[in-house]
Amino acid sequence: MTGSRSTRRSTGLRASLYLMRVDWHLEAVVPASERRRILRSLREEIDDDPRPLEAALGDLGSPRALAARYGEGGRPRPLWSIGVLTALAALFTYWVIFLAFAGGMLAVVDAAAPMSAQARFLFVPVIAFSNPNGIGIGWSGGVEWLVVPAVVVAVALLVGARSWRLFRRTDLA
Repeated sequence: MTGSRSTRRSTGLRASLYLMRVDWHLEAVVPASERRRILRSLREEIDDDPRPLEAALGDLGSPRALAARYGEGGRPRPLWSIGVLTALAALFTYWVIFLAFAGGMLAVVDAAAPMSAQARFLFVPVIAFSNPNGIGIGWSGGVEWLVVPAVVVAVALLVGARSWRLFRRTDLA
């Protein structure tokens, strides 16, 4: 066989993970459209490099340093991906605390059965009961049922996305 072999290789998992980390760091310094262009260019550069993948990635440097070079002189931007992760963590924490509260109410009324109790958890009415027919917990489906988690998510999203302002780096100047 005398066919010419292409030097172009398909980007593997290691290169994709590297580019994902670059994308994560670029989010803080360049707009989304420019970020996509940069990542497409880097992917092509890695694919076209005839050297082993380790050498190609080694020459590019750390993802943080590479992203910092692309964003030199730019204003820091909100990190929305960190905001989304923070919002998901806050919502999960809210639900865990809410269910622990309801479970605690249920444990109290079950210990003193037959009994029922009503309480509020962040404006949401919670009911727990225990009688000879069974035990249970419940909460009302009013507006507060949707508003409280929505406020928790919104606050966590904004705090998480804008938290970079708390940690300004003076060594990059």
